Parts: sequence; C-alpha cells; structure tokens
Amino acid sequence: MSKKSDSNTLSAAELQTDEALMQAALVVDHLQQNPDFFLQHPRLLAELRLPHQQKGSISLVERQLELQRGKINALEEEITRLMGIARHNEVIFRALNQLHVELMQCQDAQDLQQHLTTFSKAMPGVHACQLFSFLDETTKPAYQDFELLLNRRLNHRQLYLGRLNQEEQQHIFPTNIHSVALQLIKVQDKPLALLAFGSEQDDHFQPEMDNLFLEHLAELVVRVLCPAHHAA
Repeated sequence: MSKKSDSNTLSAAELQTDEALMQAALVVDHLQQNPDFFLQHPRLLAELRLPHQQKGSISLVERQLELQRGKINALEEEITRLMGIARHNEVIFRALNQLHVELMQCQDAQDLQQHLTTFSKAMPGVHACQLFSFLDETTKPAYQDFELLLNRRLNHRQLYLGRLNQEEQQHIFPTNIHSVALQLIKVQDKPLALLAFGSEQDDHFQPEMDNLFLEHLAELVVRVLCPAHHAA
C-alpha cells in the first residue's frame, strides 16, 4: 500500500513538472510572437527580477545591459586580436620581401645563412635560424647526424612544426629553443637542405600554423643552392 502511494506521489510530481515546462514553453512562444510585449506592459518590465550570482537579483533591463556589455567586450577583444594578427602579418610580409631581394644576390650557402639569420631576427617570436646544406659530399657525416630527426619527424613529409626532444634537437639548436619549424628542402626527391627556425616559446610553432612562407623560403633556397636545377 505504501509503495503504491509513493508511486502515485511520484507520478503527480512528474505531472506537475511537465505542466510547468508546458507553461514555460507557452510563455516563451508568446514573447517570441509578441516582441513588443514589454513595451505594452512597462510596469511589468520594471518589476521583473532575475537571480544574479554577485548582486543577488537584478532587473531584466540590467541583465540586458550586462549581456550587451559582454558582447561589446568580446567584440573589442576580437578586434584587438585581429589587429595584432594583421600587424604580425605585415612584419612577416615586409621581412620576406626584403629577404627575397637579398637572396637573389647570394653567391653561396654562407651568404644565404647570414641573410636568413637577419630575417629571423625581424620575425616576432623567432630566436634562431639554421640552414644545413646536404649538397657537398663532405657534409655526409653531418647528414647522418640528422637521420634520426628526418626519419622521426619528417618521414614522408617536408615540414614539421612543434617541439623536439633533446636527442633530436642536439645538432640543430641549443636547449633554450623550445619549439621549431623544420623545412626539408628536396630536389628530385633528394635532400638538398634542412631549414630550421627556433623559438624560445613552447607554443610559438604549432602543427596548425600556416606554412605558406616556409614553402616560399624553400623555393628561394633552391634558387641559391642549386641554380642549375632551377634554370632547368
């Protein structure tokens, strides 16, 4: 008998909840169909109070103003972020244009390295740049030093953005470099050079970053290190 009574009480509570939800839905539907409702009932608008975590309760108008301020703040933050990206892209564009002119006058890998180092210093968040050429037969032992890195991070691809462990990084950058951009440059499927940029910031180079300027740099490096191939 007791169990039956509890069951009936639970059912009644459920019915009451369903009824409340239906009434709320009707109110929402009515307000959506009558957006000028509170204009016709200004006293009701002033009397409505909404719970607030910090203030206890606030009026509907205060809540609307609070939401609008939140949206404005979010828009201002987004505009600031986009302006920062635009300034960053402008710096890259100008530095890349200057590098393009300078690389056209390079005679060898040493000149190329100097101009790339100057370019890296102009790049926000970039603290190191190295170019390792694999053209000369005398550099074969150096190429072997990179085999672990090339097989692990650049296997079947030519670009890696992210972090390296100490073993992988030891032949490229000192320990103060925490994230890297590696571009393996090939000619006729043979490694020509490894172009590496390093940052002291852990998250400066990330896999989802755009790689357009690195691909362009790779083309410029080929022009300098292997002009005969480019002319062909």
